[in-house]
This record gives sequence, structure tokens and C-alpha cells, in this order.
Amino acid sequence: MGRPDYAPRAPLCLLFDDPEAALRRLREGDIDALEGAHDQLTDLHLLYALKSGLLAHCAAGFPDPRLAPEIPVLVLLAASVAGAFQGEYALCQTGCALHSPALLAELGLNVQWLRAGAGLSRRGTQAGTPFHPDTLRKLLQQLAREDQAAGHTPGTSLLTWWNQTVGPAFLQHADGGLGVWLLDATKLLVNLKNPRYEGSSTGKDTDGKPIRGYKLGLLSTLIGEGRLLIRIGWDAVRAGDATVAWPLVQRDPPLGRGDTLLHDRGLIHGETVTCLKQDLGIEVVFPLPRSYLAYRLAVSQARRHPQRWQPHPTRQRQEIQGVAQVEAPWEACQTPLRGCVVRQHDPEHRDAAEDGYCYWVFVSTQAGHTAKQIIQTYETRSECEEDHRQTKGANWEMDEFTSTSLVEIIYHVLMVLFAYNLCQLYGLTEAGQRFAGQTKRARARELRRDRRRWMVVVAAPYYAVLPEWQVLEVLLEAEGEAKERLRAVVARVKGWATAGRERVG
Repeated sequence: MGRPDYAPRAPLCLLFDDPEAALRRLREGDIDALEGAHDQLTDLHLLYALKSGLLAHCAAGFPDPRLAPEIPVLVLLAASVAGAFQGEYALCQTGCALHSPALLAELGLNVQWLRAGAGLSRRGTQAGTPFHPDTLRKLLQQLAREDQAAGHTPGTSLLTWWNQTVGPAFLQHADGGLGVWLLDATKLLVNLKNPRYEGSSTGKDTDGKPIRGYKLGLLSTLIGEGRLLIRIGWDAVRAGDATVAWPLVQRDPPLGRGDTLLHDRGLIHGETVTCLKQDLGIEVVFPLPRSYLAYRLAVSQARRHPQRWQPHPTRQRQEIQGVAQVEAPWEACQTPLRGCVVRQHDPEHRDAAEDGYCYWVFVSTQAGHTAKQIIQTYETRSECEEDHRQTKGANWEMDEFTSTSLVEIIYHVLMVLFAYNLCQLYGLTEAGQRFAGQTKRARARELRRDRRRWMVVVAAPYYAVLPEWQVLEVLLEAEGEAKERLRAVVARVKGWATAGRERVG
């Protein structure tokens, strides 16, 4: 029987990170390739994801609709996450993001796959990439068709993959987090005048102006410094925040008894707060909207006791006071609430009361919580909100869409969030401690200040990332047959580079 049509053109060459073996082969001149390690930011994070098994675990759970694919999901995901680090968001550029010899070697791919006409598929690719630009797009289109055939919105299986595989994998690698969770909903806006964005809707922004786009729900857990996004919800922008976010904790929640959930005033839902506290043993901390009777009761209680005001623990212009039984007028909430009333003297503010103060009320289901404990607990959320806002800025550009296809939009968002999570998780490791609490841009800036240069030596079945000076020392000492073999390697690499420049030209 002949070989099946879908069989790979050549078996993958599995490579192993072994600096001693690679250096020994280099001295003998018996190597396959010698390349510069150009992108340290991407390499450091993705190599951790590969070596720890995190990316392989996520790839194993990916809803791949292909039969015996030529291009493994692990390679596609690695390229996509690399693209998120490098700002390459168009699917046609995904393969170009996977250019690091170190990453290719860790994936078990020889750098010869970057030669013109090579690549992992039988057809090869004329670009210097391991797979054809259309590979990922066709996979996502096939996945979308299967979602629709099952009666689901295109991209639903991607969201399920994240919630059932990716989120739990990150949580496991973070040893379960700190037991403090955040629930959010945020808008992803697109061109209002372009109705072709699949699955989008129009609505009104907080200022009343019309908008078009999507609503993203996020359940995340705090870790040492920062947070990990564990569950994701998706809907059109017209959907309410609570509609998108609350299902993330209502259905088989990953939270454990004794954990704490923080959410904002746009996600108020008394029945769910009651269920979380009474049935699941989960504490909830959140601000009350000014329109609630419970808010007015709390402020009234505090104003009756002017001698009880205390300095705010972190804000000089504000004062705080603890109040009890805030839930009394709130019929939907059947669990006791302790409150922290915050005030600031600002007579000119539009929300100032007749006494010239602005008031805010934060409540907690935890018995015995003092006003200071309530406000300090909730302030951890404010810090993370600022951090998350950067995902939609120049740091990550989560809402920069290069397609109007819903499945491609969802995939782009998930890959950006995967890279964001990877940044957070890597900061917990011994090697990543120097980056803890830093943004992606700050990490890249620090790496640019590092004057050390690195080179990747590939000598199948080994590879290593070595200091440039160490490689240069070996090259200078090479003699005889070893020197001639190294000349051949340099000529081969030079030929690939020349061919690449000609294709670009």
C-alpha cells in the first residue's frame, strides 16, 4: 500500500537543548546551522512555555478539525503567541513570527525548514517561514464551519478550549493563584461604519455616543505580581456586562471555599452574591451604585457618626468609616454585608452631597471585615484594572483586528491574552523574577540594555543558545577539517540569507 496523500513530506527532527553536546560538535565543525538569537523577549517567554510543557498541554486540547495535519497545532500556537509578542497580528504573518532558531529547535524543527521551497508541508513555501501563510486561516475557517454545523456561533469551540484547557493549565502552573479573583467586562470596539464585522452589534458608550463591537467577560486570579486570565466570555457589545461576566462563576466555578471575588458596580447581582457566599463559601467584595438604597443607607449611617471617620490607608485626601447591615433594603441579597464608606471633600464635583463631600461605598460579605480591610482588598483590583487597560493599548493591541471574520477576531484576542498570561506567569519563575511586575514594553527595554549577544548552534539532535564570545572563540581556534566543515555551514547559511533578500526585493 502506498503512502497516504496526507503523510508529511519528511519526518520532524526532534532536537534537544544540550549546550555541552552542541559546543562539542561546534569544535568538531559538525553542525547544521549557526544563527544569531535576535528576539530575546519572545524567546525567553516562549521557551519557558515549551520547556515547562504548558504550550504542549494547551495544544493537545486545541479543537483541531484537521485529520493527520502536516503542520502540528503546537507549531501554529507557538507562531501565534510569538506574533502577539512581536505585534504581528495578521494571520498571513503568523509564520513569519516563528523565525527564532532557538524556538524552532525547541519545537523539534531544524532551521533548514526556513529555506525557500522547504517548510513543513509537501508544497513548501517561498517565504522564509516554516508553513504557508494560509495554513492557519484555513484551519480557523474549517473550525468555524464545524461550530456553525453544531448550532454554535463561529469561534465557540475556541472559547471552550480556553475555559476548559488553557485557563486551568495556567492556574495549575501558578499553583492555584492567591485565592483572590477578579470579574470584569470590557468592550472591544470596531469601526462603527463597517457592518461587516461578524457577530458585532451597535450600542451606546458611557457618554451616550454610538459604538460597534463586542463585549468580553474575564475571570482572573491574582498571582504574586499581576494576574492570570482563567475564563473568558464573549458577546456582542449590546449585551450587558453582567450577562457576559456572571456565567463565568455561575457554572462550575474554579473558585474554592474561602476565596474572595472582586467585581465592579456594573456587575451587581444580589442572587449570585448570595449563592456564592451561602452555598459556595466564597467572599465577595464590590462597590455599590449610588442608585441603590443600600448605598444611601450606608452613607446615612456614616454621616450620623462624624467622630468615627479615619484616614484612608493610601489616599491622603480621603477618609473611611465602617458600617454594618448594609444589605437591609436590598431584597435580592440575602447575606449580611459590611460596608466601608469613603468620603472626599470636593464641593465642586457634580456628585458632591449637600455637605460638600463625595461618597463611595464598598461592601464585603466577610464577617468581621473592618473598613480598612475592605478598602485594601478592593484596591488590588484597581491596580489590576490599570494593568489590563494596557492590553488594549500600544503594549498589546488586543483590539487591533486585521479581519472581520469572528473566528479570526476571537483567535487574535485569545493569542494576545495567552501572551499576556505568559508574561505574568514567567515573572513568577526564578529566571523571570527580574521582570516581575513589568509590562511587555519595560521587559523589552531592559533586554535592550543587556549588552550580551547570543547565538544558536544547531547540531542534530542537539541545539544550544550560547554567548556570542564563546562561539567566536571556538571559530577562531578551528583548524583543518573542522574549519572546512564550518566554512560549508557558513556558505549554506549565507545562501539562505541571500535567497531571502532576493525574494523580498
